[in-house]
Amino acid sequence: MDQLFRQDLILGILPGKENALGSTAIRERVARQGLNVDLRTIQRDLSDLKEKYPHVHSRKDGRSTLWWAEKSLSRLSMLPTDAMNLAMIMDHATRFGMAAQVERLAPLRDYAVSLLKGNRPSQDVSNKITSNTRFITLQPSVVKQEVLDVIQQALLDGMSIEALYQKRGADEPKLLQLKPLGLSYQDSNIYLSCVFKGLPQGSIAALPLHRFRTARTMFEDIAAPEDYDINSVPAMRSLVGLRTDHPVQIRLRVSHTLSERLQENPLTEDQTLEPETTDWWLMSGSIHLSQGLDLWLLSQGEHLEVLEPTALRAQIAASAKRMASLYAGE
Repeated sequence: MDQLFRQDLILGILPGKENALGSTAIRERVARQGLNVDLRTIQRDLSDLKEKYPHVHSRKDGRSTLWWAEKSLSRLSMLPTDAMNLAMIMDHATRFGMAAQVERLAPLRDYAVSLLKGNRPSQDVSNKITSNTRFITLQPSVVKQEVLDVIQQALLDGMSIEALYQKRGADEPKLLQLKPLGLSYQDSNIYLSCVFKGLPQGSIAALPLHRFRTARTMFEDIAAPEDYDINSVPAMRSLVGLRTDHPVQIRLRVSHTLSERLQENPLTEDQTLEPETTDWWLMSGSIHLSQGLDLWLLSQGEHLEVLEPTALRAQIAASAKRMASLYAGE
């Protein structure tokens, strides 16, 4: 208990980098708090703290060693369970298109991992959490960090930007003057929700950041839609291929295996499941029609049949027939 109290006191005493202290000065400050210990004890405590906490640093200064802490992290208090949550979130973000952004938060990530490692090897749980998916995720595209920096700052400042943007298949980039509205991290890529000169009135565009060649702020302001919300139907139409203004009722015939999955992970908030036969169940619920829904329905293969809406049934059936025709000779 004395060691824990003493090391916690030292953490509070450690200054920022510009005012780094030697171990003798730290010992004197500890003594002023009523703890009289020898210099070697303080030096051992400092070495222990540096090993446990990535925000504790040291550097040589002649024959002395100066110590300091990144104060933004030294004031942070995090429970081990919160550290576990943060480490999982950052691991998930790294796997799904945000590796560069997570790396810029490395001190925070390392601090969380240090809490999971504990004081002894037997306490190390950092290798017991991860982030995965059973679906194949494509490798993320490369986004120029300087482009992302300009766009993020423009979002914070409410500024418009001028950018060189190269559409897929285009031979040369095109100059765009646009107003950043929001960012969406999806499908291993980062999309910019925006409006730009020449876009039809009332429309909102979604442009993948890896197609931006350059970006810089400009003085001219482009008007943003009133009450813009990145989760609104107009914004989601371009971001995720939303096709309906409101959720529509769907009815599916699903296999017993898929019904078990849907009982644990419902497709919709108002989902209902009823047995039809021993092997098949009827599922109903309301959901927006979208590209994402199409992809999920097709991914279920022989475990699912769309019953309603009839237009959706026809669409999925046509895709299934085209897929089957590729294997007709097997």
